[in-house]
Order: sequence, then structure tokens, then C-alpha cells
Amino acid sequence: MQIRRLGTSLVLMVASMSAGTVRAQEVVSTFDELRPLQSANATVIVTDTNGQRFRGTIADASRTAVSLRMGSAIRQFAAANIRSIDVRRDDSLGNGTVIGAAVGGGLSSLIFLDNECHHDAACYTAVAVYTGIGALAGLGIDALIHRSVPVYKAPGPGAPPVVRIAPLVSAGRTGVRLTVAF
Repeated sequence: MQIRRLGTSLVLMVASMSAGTVRAQEVVSTFDELRPLQSANATVIVTDTNGQRFRGTIADASRTAVSLRMGSAIRQFAAANIRSIDVRRDDSLGNGTVIGAAVGGGLSSLIFLDNECHHDAACYTAVAVYTGIGALAGLGIDALIHRSVPVYKAPGPGAPPVVRIAPLVSAGRTGVRLTVAF
């Protein structure tokens, strides 16, 4: 019984850790699968077959077309005219803040190597101040990082089948979802 719980716990832990990674790299095979981006109001970049790039939010998505809201205008793209769709992702602000605080605090704590600093309140204040400065620097750097993640690529002639694997976790069940698109 204990071994089964441990196994289930390990599956859940691996599934939860890999779910974000798999989801972030998932490329959809139909425009219908882009609907969550519509409700999330995510910024997307549509590249047409001529290489022109259009930035906006998804207004509507159907099996045959995508409508893109660009400011107050809405432009519809037929499936045959779309080469790729990328979604803009901002970097998490939390990890940069933690890394910056660790670097600032870690480097400034080296002053405690001096034996005279152990009983001086100014040394503790300096470590706290430099930890805060490091956290703000890390936050600022992360705020500047943006990247585009491909979510749709038009199939080329004779394109190979696409295989996607994702964890499947629900109450009392664990497993793997396998999707094959031709």
C-alpha cells in the first residue's frame, strides 16, 4: 500500500512539473485549439505566407480561419494564408527576483568573514539593503525579457505526423495523453 502511494505521488509530482513545460511547447494542429488564447487575451503574432507579421489578439478561431484583433480593426486570415502563429510570453518575475536577492544577499554576506562584523548592526543592515537591491535588479531584468513561442505551424507538403505527449491527472487517475496528427 505504501509503495503504491509512493508511486502515485511520484507520477503526480513528475506530471505537475512537466505539465507546464509540455504546455508551453505544445503546437496545435487546428485553429479550434487556439480558443484558450482568445479568452486569455494573449498577444499573438500571425505570419502569413508572404512573410508579413501581424500582431494582435485572437478575436475568433474556427477550423478554417483565425480572426485577429489589431487595435480597433479585426482582420481574418484563412488557413491557407497562414504560415505560423506565435504567442508572446513574458518571463516570470519571481525567479529573477529570487536570483537577484540571492546574489545580492550572498555577496554582501561575505562581510561576515571579518570577525569584527559579527556584532555590528550596520553589517546586518548592509546585507538587508544589498539583498533588496539585488531583488530589484533581478525583477527589472526579468521585466525586460519577452519571447515568442510557436503555437501553430502550417503543415508543409508531405509533412511528417506530429506526436504529442502530455500528462493526464485527475481525481483518482494518472496517465498519459497521446495525440497523433497526420
